[in-house]
Amino acid sequence: MHIARIEWIRHRRELDRSWPRRWLRLVAGLVGIALGAVAYSIGRDLTSTGTETGAATITIVVAAFVGVVLRSSALTHARFEQLHSDMLLTTVTAPTAALGLHLFVFARVAAVLAVPAVAVAVGGALGIGSPAAAITIVVAVAWASAFAVGIGVAGRLAVQLVGMRIARGRFYRDVLFVFGWTALVVTVILLGDRVVSVVALDAWDDLPSPAWLVDLAFLGAGDRTNVEARRALTTFGVLSLAIPAFVATGTVLARRIWEREPASSTRTAGSHSFVETGPLERMLEGRVSEPTLTVARGRLLVERRVPRGLLSTAYVLVFVVFVVLPAFSIVGVPLLLLVAFAFGLAAGVVVGSEPVGVHYRALPMLLTTVGGPQFVGGHVLAATAVGVPLISIVVAPIGVASPASIVETTALVLFGVAVCVCTTAVVLAVELDVDRDELVPVPFFFTDTPVYAQMGRGSFLRLGGLFAGVTIVVSPAFVGNVSAVYERVATVGVPAAAVRIGSLGLAILAAAVVSAAAYRIAIRRYRLYRLS
Repeated sequence: MHIARIEWIRHRRELDRSWPRRWLRLVAGLVGIALGAVAYSIGRDLTSTGTETGAATITIVVAAFVGVVLRSSALTHARFEQLHSDMLLTTVTAPTAALGLHLFVFARVAAVLAVPAVAVAVGGALGIGSPAAAITIVVAVAWASAFAVGIGVAGRLAVQLVGMRIARGRFYRDVLFVFGWTALVVTVILLGDRVVSVVALDAWDDLPSPAWLVDLAFLGAGDRTNVEARRALTTFGVLSLAIPAFVATGTVLARRIWEREPASSTRTAGSHSFVETGPLERMLEGRVSEPTLTVARGRLLVERRVPRGLLSTAYVLVFVVFVVLPAFSIVGVPLLLLVAFAFGLAAGVVVGSEPVGVHYRALPMLLTTVGGPQFVGGHVLAATAVGVPLISIVVAPIGVASPASIVETTALVLFGVAVCVCTTAVVLAVELDVDRDELVPVPFFFTDTPVYAQMGRGSFLRLGGLFAGVTIVVSPAFVGNVSAVYERVATVGVPAAAVRIGSLGLAILAAAVVSAAAYRIAIRRYRLYRLS
């Protein structure tokens, strides 16, 4: 209470220094008179006609509620920075300080709404002809205002917390900017008109609405108006539970900001040695050379810190959604096969794309300390470590739930892994032919530090050629899984399942042959790579 009173006095002194703000009291009085007249008219209409709450009344209620939320958020932002928590928390606990902030914001909102609320209560009561209506109107305004204040304070503190966590907040913002549109595209393409039928529109009629708040306000009118007491009491109960819930949320957020967020943006968390023993090393110890493991670990660590390869998966999604899916869906290629192909292609691109740019600063050291088989093998190993669990987690459950057999599901998972390995080997063979001098520092989404990339359309043309090439390599899987193909082959005595599984095996074999050839090309180009 003392914190709220002190902030009130400070805020009032700041208002007194600005003489135009003194006219706010006069404006509030005039607005109160106008609202009182409107409330009188609404109350008289409700009494005489017995109709339900009109759209104009609900619009006014919603606009007022949103205004209180925004005002509460602005007050929280202005006062939170001036609380001087480093000194304040030496005398009181964080929950006490947060509660004082809530009380201050509610008091300021109440001071602004007091005159209009009383005017509306008096006008509504006179229009209805029931003094009890004035009490219920005041209660409805108070409860709705407290609810709006809770939302405004908690929302502003949540924004403050995200803003302080600069690195993580920037990462999520960039991911949303880069990939946010894809969710809508995929939903529209896959579901189409069925999206609307997922939830019946009539189900929303039973949920609380602003009209229920109006019912609470006019509950005191009794039988004079067409007010549903059940909805009014439900609104009162819901608000009575929601207000302390939002206050508690704001308190937790404030405490998190004050007590757990570091004052400096410099962090050492997430730093790991390239040579320490991890799950990958324990699994492959004695089977894979240490340089290969080091390259794989380093590539995954770099990708985790600056998800550069993640950006390239947007191109994979565009290619699959706008090229592969429309083309192959026409001929009847199963969606699960396209999903396995897409995830395999994405996993390979994430790890294998732009190796010269990713290792730009460390490339001189790598060329003198790591051999070609270790460098290329490390990237293939990293792609496999990403692709195998990703494809298995996505494809296997869908395959089990679909009519496909266990053998076909297993073949699809192996097909996706083969696409992943083939994509990684091919992209390394292509990208290691890029001259290091062609790369320039450019800004990037996920970091403040510039990354090195090739300007112009060369990189896009190589990526498009990669997508087309890998698609052609594994095309036997698409052909063999077309219903018209395996049904026609079944007429000569070959089971349809055998045709589908055989086509997947043929595609895996073709991907293995191409991967081996690209692997050797990538090794040779790495060994012959020259720094200008």
